[in-house]
Amino acid sequence: ASCPLRREIAEQYLSCSQRYVANPHGGTCFSEECRRVVLDAERRLLGCLSISAESARVIWCSGGTEALNLAITGLAGVRKLDSVAYDPTSHPAMLVPLQNLGKQGTSLIAMSVDQRGLLQPSASQLTTSPLLCCCHVNNETGQMQPLGQLRNAMDAKGILCVDAVQSFSKVPLPWEEARIDLAAISSRKIGGPASIGALICRRGIDLAPLILGGGQQYGLRSGTLDVVAIKLFADSAEMACRNRDKEAKRILEFNLFLRESIEKLSNGKWPVFSDGSGIPDIFSFAIPGYEGALIARILAEKHQILIGTGSACSAESAQTSHVLEAMGVPDKIARCQLRISFGHATTKNDLDALIKALPNALNEFPE
Repeated sequence: ASCPLRREIAEQYLSCSQRYVANPHGGTCFSEECRRVVLDAERRLLGCLSISAESARVIWCSGGTEALNLAITGLAGVRKLDSVAYDPTSHPAMLVPLQNLGKQGTSLIAMSVDQRGLLQPSASQLTTSPLLCCCHVNNETGQMQPLGQLRNAMDAKGILCVDAVQSFSKVPLPWEEARIDLAAISSRKIGGPASIGALICRRGIDLAPLILGGGQQYGLRSGTLDVVAIKLFADSAEMACRNRDKEAKRILEFNLFLRESIEKLSNGKWPVFSDGSGIPDIFSFAIPGYEGALIARILAEKHQILIGTGSACSAESAQTSHVLEAMGVPDKIARCQLRISFGHATTKNDLDALIKALPNALNEFPE
């Protein structure tokens, strides 16, 4: 899920907004200052990903959704994609653009998924498809896909497109090991501004633009860049990556505490979908007989605790989590999913409050 803006970032916002007001694409000295801020942010962001400037370029977007749309639809605009192999547990920001390609004649090949959410593709799926699209880390369960293994099984000329929104700053992105060609990241997941994301594009990969106009950003994404958001995104990324090891240890302790607490609270009867082989930042489980969306609403409105569910899962919708469906979880259990996300602002007191509130929320559940 998203997380609060980091305090250090919030404190910079006013001064940056007053200083970086010029169009970075203009010809004045003020524009040049803004342009240099953008170029420096690109350098720093690639540095956080351990990617050389000779290997990739950054295309600034409004977030992860736009970045994935540009990657998938933009790629289809310049080359013929007879088929695409894809991760069926991906975020809708990846799945819906692919579905649109399917309507245009592209054959969409969903890779198999085991009960842990790990992809189990056949050799033919990877060697015959010119494009493979998958999540690095799943947004519902925290499961992490072995990108290096997937790449090694692909055709040498195949393109690998990765949704790295959930993994960015939490685990290293194997850009060179997996020879990733396109990767989407987002600022809001790491405590940065909510209005900015980026598509990391390997040099030599051509895309067709989705937004037309003044031809900014190599002609791939027209529009005046938000210099302040870009700078603060890079600042947030550096903060998150600098503290990654320390933060990972803290989050793992939270995850283990919550896992043990849920086990005790339920006497082992509540199914857990995050099996521990993924990142610890996401913990997904279900309380059978209690619809997840309603429990989340009760916790928010009556206990001021904000948690998530799966995808579109509510009493008003017949839809349940496509992620859990792909993992073979029965529909009646999937509707009861709850998702706990840990971030830089999470404290032990937050977890204690959740464990205390859960039984009360179950008692307050409508008959």
